Amino acid sequence: MPTEDNQIDMPRGIAGLVVDLQPVFLEIVHEPETFALNCRFLIESLNLFQIPLFFTEQVPAKLGHTEDKFLSLAPNAPIFKKETFSALGANGLLDAFADNGIEHLLLAGVETPICVYLTALEALSADLEVTILTDCVTCRRHSDGEWVLRKLAAAGCHLLPVESVLYGILRGANHPHFRAFTKLVNNRTAR
Repeated sequence: MPTEDNQIDMPRGIAGLVVDLQPVFLEIVHEPETFALNCRFLIESLNLFQIPLFFTEQVPAKLGHTEDKFLSLAPNAPIFKKETFSALGANGLLDAFADNGIEHLLLAGVETPICVYLTALEALSADLEVTILTDCVTCRRHSDGEWVLRKLAAAGCHLLPVESVLYGILRGANHPHFRAFTKLVNNRTAR
């Protein structure tokens, strides 16, 4: 909603956390092309809504860095290296959330039953709200991910597809970014 001085009032306290989009993992997950398109849509949308975005990388010295096609969409997003399976074990990540007033994570990445699962549980323990973007997480064995998502829902995470969350941020067709967002939605479905 526009404010009195015509600024767009964007949601505060929300950030995207994208876990381990490294080629070594992207090559082995279930439906990698669809997953990549969904992550691209997420990153482009977060940019449009000016919602902070954070990347993590699992032991990048050994496993490589985040796929360039994602980094190029958000060249200023900070990248946190980690050796733990939970992204919150990355040095400085929790501090970055605190410094930016982040209270709610929109969680995406790989793998659902390992790093996404442990990140979500640790975030809940750190009193952060967590929404797992169900079409922006994946793993090698699809059924493993389904069971883990059920467990995370029972633990208190919100589970929603990315479009549901983003349309919730828009709230209505009178939002100043509605047309630009609709273009992103149409580009996603046309691919």
